[in-house]
Amino acid sequence: METTTPFFPLVLSRMAAGEPRDGGGYYFRFLPLRTFSSLSAREITSRLRQWSMLGRIQAQAFSFDQTFQPYQKDDFVMAFFKDPNVIPNLQLLSDSSGQWTTLVFGNILEPRKYKLPLLSLK
Repeated sequence: METTTPFFPLVLSRMAAGEPRDGGGYYFRFLPLRTFSSLSAREITSRLRQWSMLGRIQAQAFSFDQTFQPYQKDDFVMAFFKDPNVIPNLQLLSDSSGQWTTLVFGNILEPRKYKLPLLSLK
């Protein structure tokens, strides 16, 4: 089974006037013409090459139609990865082949809550 590493910067911006989404969820739109000059700067490409990351990292932009509320972060993330405009456009780097591939819906993990011990430095 081929695995993918979702290691990429992702930019999300709020749409000025969103198209309404059935069920009241978020609507995401892929912005393929959005460029990121910081990733092509000479100093950055030199460091990416030094760390063997040149060609293994990319940035993609998506916009969304509702105000983000931090308390709805889980719903936001799940809506993003299940959105029909995100699935065919989100690129992931395959661990096994080293090629960029699209998101496969079956690879999405359901969120889990973990109970972690509280550490105090007192």
